[in-house]
Amino acid sequence: MLESSTKPIWWLPTFGFFLFLSIELWMFCGVDRLFEDPGVGRHLRTAEVILETGKIPHADPLSFTHAGEPWMDFEWAFETTIGELYRVGGLALVAAFCYAVFAATLLGIYRTLLQTGLSVTVVLLYTGVAFLTLHLHFAARPVLFTYLFMALVVEVWFRRTQPEARDWVILPLVFVAWANLHAGWAAALVFLIGSLFGRLLDRIFKRVDGEAAPLIPWIGLTLLCLLATWFNPWGWGLHQHVFLLATTYKSFALWNEYAPPNFVEPSMSAITVLFLLGVIFFTRLRRHAPQWRWEMILPLFFFLHEGLKAQRHVLLLAEVAAVPVARDLEVLLHGTWWPWLRERLKDFQDRQRLAGGDAWLALIAALAIAAVFVRAPGAQEIQVGKSITPKLLTFLRQHPDRFHRPLTTTWNAGPLVWNMRPDFRVSFDDRGDFYGDKTVFSYVDLYTGASGWRDTFEKGHYDSAILDPYLQLNQLLHFLPEWKEVYRDDKTVVYWKDTP
Repeated sequence: MLESSTKPIWWLPTFGFFLFLSIELWMFCGVDRLFEDPGVGRHLRTAEVILETGKIPHADPLSFTHAGEPWMDFEWAFETTIGELYRVGGLALVAAFCYAVFAATLLGIYRTLLQTGLSVTVVLLYTGVAFLTLHLHFAARPVLFTYLFMALVVEVWFRRTQPEARDWVILPLVFVAWANLHAGWAAALVFLIGSLFGRLLDRIFKRVDGEAAPLIPWIGLTLLCLLATWFNPWGWGLHQHVFLLATTYKSFALWNEYAPPNFVEPSMSAITVLFLLGVIFFTRLRRHAPQWRWEMILPLFFFLHEGLKAQRHVLLLAEVAAVPVARDLEVLLHGTWWPWLRERLKDFQDRQRLAGGDAWLALIAALAIAAVFVRAPGAQEIQVGKSITPKLLTFLRQHPDRFHRPLTTTWNAGPLVWNMRPDFRVSFDDRGDFYGDKTVFSYVDLYTGASGWRDTFEKGHYDSAILDPYLQLNQLLHFLPEWKEVYRDDKTVVYWKDTP
């Protein structure tokens, strides 16, 4: 932990600011990927519902199969935010906002590592790995705030021996907002609790003394953050829901983002895990390897365990492991040429650690770039969802009476409720926690043509079906004489039911 009393240079940016600027300017190369996730359309449509009614939805407004049933929309604050942004500047302003949040996350990781005393070279290298990892889940979804706030929590923990006075105000306020934006606040509390328990073990085994590793103030701050999460429309009911969300829903394993990292044909999540473990392993072979305390080991082991089960958790692992793994990387890269280079960079690095201009410069840059981007020609052509085409939307709008009860999929439901708003409703979308395991698995069996698919299909009383071309159900529908294929492109097949 870096304890410095030198006054920051308010006008000086770190190199991380230029990383922030690069990510912001990258937005002009195209933002369609930001809106490809099928959940984005669902969030945008819910945002409109909130702004139209002036209320947080407590009943399902999107499907006809569960219309009016109780729904805990614990991401309502994110949806309200992007709804207001859309009202002011359209999808372009929503994109600019999401890019700024993503860029701020990387800037936060960079500054945390820099203030820990590491060389700029190692800081840049690890921040680059973090960028490639976090980019895996870069979409206009509320999880962006979890990555941003998690970086802040990690920075606060490693920055000082004891919490600063401002931490007692800022961090609880962050958790209040977080509890209404996304369920990821639970991961941050696990990080803090795991770190505290590890610090207790370090003190028990005399690896540190109480003055160097205090417990009481951090326990107090953690409890205050936990209390702050109570400020949401459901009180402690939210905590029960998030606990069930994290521990009981088996159907989540069906989503690609919850699949384990692929080590056979390594995905970026697998490469990140191998990188982290490789750095730790090979550093342990060096004579002067840094000592790992339990306060670092326990959180890292927990998030590594979660990351090996679901690749989306590798992104949190990359943030939690940043400081200890970067310290190992510093030792691992130390060689005959390294001191020579480090000596020449020493003055630059010392000034970088005193740089205090990142926050206000990043804010000004984000506002200026957003103002330019919303007026850019390409910003008016952003499409939500890559599973549907303009031609499909035209076809659906030409036959509105044919699609009152369409069978949809998780891949096209979100884009459809957005692009076909306001009256279009879906049978099923990506809210697995709302529909429940039984419903999710029944739809999967239906799409794949498993035993009993016909009964499930008839119980839905569908008047149409909008399906992904690869689904087995496409072949089965051709054997039902009352069902007719009426539209096909490379992304979607549409059927409707001919009734006498």
